[in-house]
Amino acid sequence: MEERRLRRRRRGQAVAALLVLLLTLETSAAAASVPVAEEAFGVGPRGSDSPFNETKGMDAGTKRKLGALPRGFEKKLKIAVPWKQGFKAFLNVTDQGVSGYCIDVFEAIVNKLPHHLSYEFVVFNGTTYDLLVRNVYSGIYDAAVGDITITSERASLVDFTMPYTESGVSLLVLTENDTKSTIEWIFLKPLTWELWVATVLFFMFTALVIWMIERPRNLEYQGPRSRQLFTALYFSFSTLTFSHSPIIKSPLSKFVVVIWCFVVLVLVQSYTASLSSILTAKRLRPAVTDLDQLLFDDDYVGYQDISFVRSLLINHGFSETRLRPYRKKQEYAEALRKGSKNGGVSAIVEEIPYITSFLSDPQYKQDFQMLNRIYKTPGFGFVFRNGFPLVHNLSTAILDLTSGDDGLRMEAKWFGTADSPRYGIPSSDSTPLNLRSFSGLFIITGCISALMLSISIFKSAVTRYTIPRDFDAQNAQAHQGSNLAQNIMDNDSVPDQPHHEIGIDDSQDIHGSIQSAGGQEPASAQDGSVPANSTRNR
Repeated sequence: MEERRLRRRRRGQAVAALLVLLLTLETSAAAASVPVAEEAFGVGPRGSDSPFNETKGMDAGTKRKLGALPRGFEKKLKIAVPWKQGFKAFLNVTDQGVSGYCIDVFEAIVNKLPHHLSYEFVVFNGTTYDLLVRNVYSGIYDAAVGDITITSERASLVDFTMPYTESGVSLLVLTENDTKSTIEWIFLKPLTWELWVATVLFFMFTALVIWMIERPRNLEYQGPRSRQLFTALYFSFSTLTFSHSPIIKSPLSKFVVVIWCFVVLVLVQSYTASLSSILTAKRLRPAVTDLDQLLFDDDYVGYQDISFVRSLLINHGFSETRLRPYRKKQEYAEALRKGSKNGGVSAIVEEIPYITSFLSDPQYKQDFQMLNRIYKTPGFGFVFRNGFPLVHNLSTAILDLTSGDDGLRMEAKWFGTADSPRYGIPSSDSTPLNLRSFSGLFIITGCISALMLSISIFKSAVTRYTIPRDFDAQNAQAHQGSNLAQNIMDNDSVPDQPHHEIGIDDSQDIHGSIQSAGGQEPASAQDGSVPANSTRNR
C-alpha cells in the first residue's frame, strides 16, 4: 500500500512539473510575440506607455491585420489645424470650415485606409508650430494637420508621417535690373578680342583676294589706288548685311564670295545669340547669392511668421534685430522691393514649397527668383501622438498618392499648372565666343580664297606667256605675205602708158556713170552748169 501511495505521489509531482514547464514555455512564447505586434502596428520603442497601446485580450492574427485599430479604440480623433493669414493655398481656415492643399491630401490618404477613421478638426491659434507639436505630445490634441515641417526636434516628441511636399529651405531674392544710364560697350562682349581681330583680318584678306582676281578684267577695280581700295573693302564688309552689289565678274571671285558669305552668316547668328544670352543673364542676375553674404553685409532678412526658420537663422549667426517676420505674399514682394536699406529686406529665407507657390503667381515670377537650396529638410508631414498605430498605413497612402495622377491634380488645383519657377543662380555674364570655336570656318575660307587666287595668278601667267608668241607668229606670217605680194607685183609689172587727156566729153561720161551709180543726177549736170574748179587738161 505504501509503495502504491509513493508511486502516485511521484506521478503527481511529475505531472505538476510538466504543467509548470508547459506554462513557462507558453509565457515565453507570448513575450516573444509582443515586438512583432508592435512593429506591425507602427508602434516604436516609445509606444509602451501610449494610450493607443490597448492590446490586451487580442490574438496574434488580429494584431497583425493591416489597418486594424486596437480593441476599445473607438473615440473620435481631435485634430488641430493651425490658423494662418498667408499662403491660403496650403491651409485656409474660415467660419465655413477648413480647406487647402494640406486638407485635401489628408482626406485623400484617410480614404485609402481599410477602415473608417473618425476625426474632427480643431483650430489652433498659437504663436508657433513648435507649440502646436508640444500640445500634441502632451495629449491636448491627438494629431495635427497642416504645413508642418518635419524636424529632428519635433520628431523626438511625436510621430510624423512620410512627407508629402518638396523638401528644403532656400532664398527668395529680387532679380537685379542692370539697366544703367552710363555708356557700356556690352556689344563687344559676345566675342573675345582674338576673334574680333581674326574677323577683321579675314574681311581684309577677302577684299584683297577679290581685288587681285577682278582687277585685270573688271573696270570697277581699276583707276586710282584709293578708288580700288575703297571698292574692294566696301564689297567685303557689305557681306555683313548681304547688301553687296554684283560688281564681280570672275567665277573664281564668285566662288570665294559664296564661301565667305557662309562664314559671315555663322558669325552673325552666333554673335546675335551670344549677345541675347548676355543681356538676359544680366537682367536675371540675383541681387544676393547666398546666406553668408547676407550675414557678412549685416542685411535684414525676412522669414515666415510662426515658422521654424527663425530658429534656423538664429543658429546660423543672425541677430534677432536683423530678422523681420512676414505672413503674406504681398508682404514678401513689398519688403524685397524696398530693400534692406529702405525698411525692407535683402532676402526671404523660406521653405521651398512656399517659394514655389509664391513664384507660381504671374505677378511675381518675373521680378523674383529662388536660389539654390541652403538647408535640407524632409518636407511637410502630419503629426500624431507617439504610438499611433496607423502612422505606417498613412505614410504608405501618402507614397501612393504623391506618385500617382491624383497628387498632380491636387497640385494643379491649388497651385496652378504654370511653368516651374526659376531655380538656381544664373551666370552674370555668358561665356564669350572665342577664336577656337570658329577656327575651322576660317581655315576653310582661307584655303578656298588662296586656291582661287592661285588659279587666277596661274591663268594670268599662262595668258601673258602665250599671247606674245601668238602675236609674233601672226606678224611673221603677215611679213611673209607682204614680201610675196611685192614679188608678184615686181614680176607682173607693165611698161608705163602715155596719159590720155580728159576732155569735156570724158567728164560727161563720168557724170553719167555717177548718175547711173547713184540713181540721181547731180545738180550741176541738171542745170548744165560746169563746176568752177573744172579745168581742161592739155
